Amino acid sequence: MKYLRRIGRWTASREHALIAVLPLPLFVLVWGALEMLAEIGAFGADRETVMAIELVATMLLTLFFYLALLIRRTEGLRVEYARRTQAEAHVEHIARFDSLTGLPNRNSLLKALQEASARSRAGRQISLIALDIDRFRPINDIHGHEAGDRALRVIADRIHEICGNRAFAARLSGDEFACFLRHSPGSSWPANLAEMLARGIARPIELRTGVIQITASLGIATLPAESLDGERLLRSATFAAQQSSRNARGRCAFFVSEMAAKMDDRAALEVDMRSGITRGEFIPYFQPIVSLKSGKLNGFECLARWQHPQRGLVSPDIFIPIAEEAGLIQELSYAILSAACRHAREWPAELTLSINISPLQLIDSWLPERILRTLCETGFPAQRLIVEITENRLVGDFDAARAILTSLHNAGVQIALDDFGTGYSGLKHLRELQFNRVKIDRSFIAHMETQENRAIIASILRLSEGLKLAVTAEGVETQEQADALHALGCPLAQGYLFGHAEPAPRALALARQMVPHAAPHGDRVINLQTPAIVIPCDSSRAAKGCNADR
Repeated sequence: MKYLRRIGRWTASREHALIAVLPLPLFVLVWGALEMLAEIGAFGADRETVMAIELVATMLLTLFFYLALLIRRTEGLRVEYARRTQAEAHVEHIARFDSLTGLPNRNSLLKALQEASARSRAGRQISLIALDIDRFRPINDIHGHEAGDRALRVIADRIHEICGNRAFAARLSGDEFACFLRHSPGSSWPANLAEMLARGIARPIELRTGVIQITASLGIATLPAESLDGERLLRSATFAAQQSSRNARGRCAFFVSEMAAKMDDRAALEVDMRSGITRGEFIPYFQPIVSLKSGKLNGFECLARWQHPQRGLVSPDIFIPIAEEAGLIQELSYAILSAACRHAREWPAELTLSINISPLQLIDSWLPERILRTLCETGFPAQRLIVEITENRLVGDFDAARAILTSLHNAGVQIALDDFGTGYSGLKHLRELQFNRVKIDRSFIAHMETQENRAIIASILRLSEGLKLAVTAEGVETQEQADALHALGCPLAQGYLFGHAEPAPRALALARQMVPHAAPHGDRVINLQTPAIVIPCDSSRAAKGCNADR
C-alpha cells in the first residue's frame, strides 16, 4: 500500500508520468542507436553488419514495448490509488457525518467537545443543548418513513442555520440532535439559543401528504471548559431533555444538581436490570379479567414486576422505559412470558393468559417463532394465550405487522387490539389483521358519565359485535362503571374493582377457587381479592407500554 501511494503521488496525472519517464530513456536510446549505427557503417555492408542492424532494431522495439507497458501499468496504479483515496475519504465522511441530514454525528460531537475544551481559556464554560423531537413516531406512522426523513432533513437544516458559526450542531440518533457552544460564566446565550431552536423547529413543515408542526423538548447542561467530560455533559443534557419531555413538551429544562442523583440512579438501574433478568428478578403479576354478566373469572392479564434485591418492588413505570431505551425490552418480555406460561399451566383450562407486546417487538420478524418456542418449552396451549398489540403501532409497519400477526393467528394464538380508540388504526386493520378481541381504553371508562364517552363505548361495542370480536373494558374502578358497561352490553372487564395485580401464588389460588367476582347485573359486586402489595397507579398511567396495573 505504501508503494501504491508513492507511485500514485509520483504519477498524479498521465502528463506527469510521461514527463517523468520518457525524456531520459528516449535520449539514451536515440543516442546509443546513432552511435551504434555509425560504428556499424564503418565496417561495411557485410552479412554480420546486417544481422547487427536487425538485432539493434529488435532491441529498440522491445524497449519501446516495455516502456509502453510501464506507462500503462503506472496509469493503472494511479487510477487505483485515486479510487482508494476516494473510498477512504467516503468512509471517513461516514464515520464523522450523518448520512441522512449531513450534520456531524455523535462521535464528531464528542471529538469537537474535547478539542473545544483544550482550546478554551481558563474560566470559560461549555454548554450543550440536547433536542428531543416530541412525538416523532406518529409522523412515520401517518405520513410514511419518506416523509419522516424529509422532516428530519428540514429540522437539521434549521438547526444548522440557527447555530451557524456560533455553535457546533450534530445529529445524535433518530430524532435526537445536539449542539454546544463556549461562553463566559453567567451568559444568557445558551438559553437564548435554545429558545431560537425551539421556535425554529416549531415552524410548519410542508410534506407531500400535508403540513405538519413539530415541537422539541430541550435540555441544557453546562460544565467548566477546563474540567469537561464530554460523555457526562451529553448524558446530562439528554437527561434534562427527557425530563422536559415528560413534564411539558416543547419546553427547555436546565440540568441542575438535583438531576445528577436521578441520572446516576437510572444508570445504576440499567446495570442492575441486565443482571436482574438473568437472575430471575423480573416476575409476572396477574390481574383478573371477569365476565360482567356472570361475574366469573375469565382469565388474567400478565403485568411485569421487578423484585429488586435492595429496592424492593420496582414499578414498571420506572423500568419499562429504561428497558426500551437500553435495548433490553425483548429479553425482558420473553423472560416474563416464559415465567407467566409456566404459572398459567396450573390454572383451570378455561382461563386465558393475556400478555402485552412492546411496540419494539412488533418489528421483529422472529417474534412468532420466539413466542411459539416459548409455548412449546413451557407446555402452555397456544389457544389460551392472548397477545395484546397497542393500536398506534400498526400504521407505520402494516405489512410487517400483518405477517407477524397472521403467523400467530395460524398457530392458534388470539390477538387483541389494545387501547382501542386512542390510536390511528381503522376498520381496515380490524378486517385484515384478524383480531379476536379489542380492549376499550381506560380513558373512556374513567369518564363514562359524559354522553360523548358513553356514545363512543356503545359504538365500539356495536362494531365489535358485528365483527364477532370479544370486548374487554380496562380500568373499571367503580360499581357504577361496571353497571353502565353491562347495560351497554360489554362482556368482559378488568380493573381495581375486581382486583389488583396479584403474584402467581395468589392468582393460582383465585383461579382454582373460580369464585365469581361479581353477581349478575343488578346485584352488588363482591370483591374477593386478597390483600396484596399494590403499586400506586396515578391517572397518568393510562398509557400503554408501561404494563401498569389495570
